[in-house]
Amino acid sequence: MRLNVMLSSAATAACILLSGGPAHATLKLTAEGIAGGFTLTTFVSGYSAQYGPLAQGILPNGNVITGSEFDRKIYVFKDLDNQTLSSAVSATPYICQTGNCNYAMATVGGQVYGAQAFGGFYERFASDGSRTQIPGKVAADLRGHLGMWGNPANGHVIASSNVGLVDIDPIAGSYRVVKAGLFPDGVSVSPNGATAYVENGVIQAYDLATGTLLRSFPNFGHAPDGTGVISGGPLNGDVIVNNNDGTVGLLDPTKLDGDPNQFVLIATGGTRGDFVSPDLNNGTLFLSQNELVARLSCGPDCSIGAPVPEPETYALMLAGLVLLRLMVRSKSLSTA
Repeated sequence: MRLNVMLSSAATAACILLSGGPAHATLKLTAEGIAGGFTLTTFVSGYSAQYGPLAQGILPNGNVITGSEFDRKIYVFKDLDNQTLSSAVSATPYICQTGNCNYAMATVGGQVYGAQAFGGFYERFASDGSRTQIPGKVAADLRGHLGMWGNPANGHVIASSNVGLVDIDPIAGSYRVVKAGLFPDGVSVSPNGATAYVENGVIQAYDLATGTLLRSFPNFGHAPDGTGVISGGPLNGDVIVNNNDGTVGLLDPTKLDGDPNQFVLIATGGTRGDFVSPDLNNGTLFLSQNELVARLSCGPDCSIGAPVPEPETYALMLAGLVLLRLMVRSKSLSTA
């Protein structure tokens, strides 16, 4: 989100009118992407904006929430592909707190949190699109900068803030500074909760416990932005990178610099990639573009942005649903 970050909605609209309309690029998988087992679909499209819906969160009821700076609305959608803005369950206007009021969002502990870029308050989203401020020291000290991600290991939010990279406990309203003076974009967290991947000109990896820089990867020349870590399958631990030049890359952190397989393009032909967000309903990854939000899947036994549930977890969930149905049926019979 570093390019043209201070474009206002009015200026964006003017640019679109002068250019004769939105770009008509199409994000498509490369041969490497297809061979890697990825699939690519469209979640929502049909708008003309430099900044339409960017970041997404998964609400407690399973719906998808997203903010659109272009028309300054918080949209809620069903988790289905091939929608337009008019498909939204709700669209709630919001007031800009900053000069660039795109929302970064993170889902963790069954809740969605977010903040407007470059100075917004950290907030919790309700299923109807309304918001309440995270209280305590978070409200007193912190303002949003750019990216954020939910840490699946402890239910916290790892965020790029006005004081640096921070670890926020949204329930307690407290926080810990992971790395002061680090103001990155493209924040994501490894499934074990130990490592933060960020975009800071290049992709970097930081130890979340100590704030130590573990590695800076080379500049691959595609203007990286949003990142998401794969969990499970043959690509476990690899990092998806949504690039400003309309490409999507796959970074293998285990490869040495200079290895041609360290970074490969898995999709090309898009407009301008920005934030990415995990869909915790199904393990896919939302990829923002100028005119649409795409959905990337890495195939069976694989998830992007959250751990893959173990078979035992599925069994417990199924058993719980069966028990709940039996209890409801028993209660209905007893009151008949």
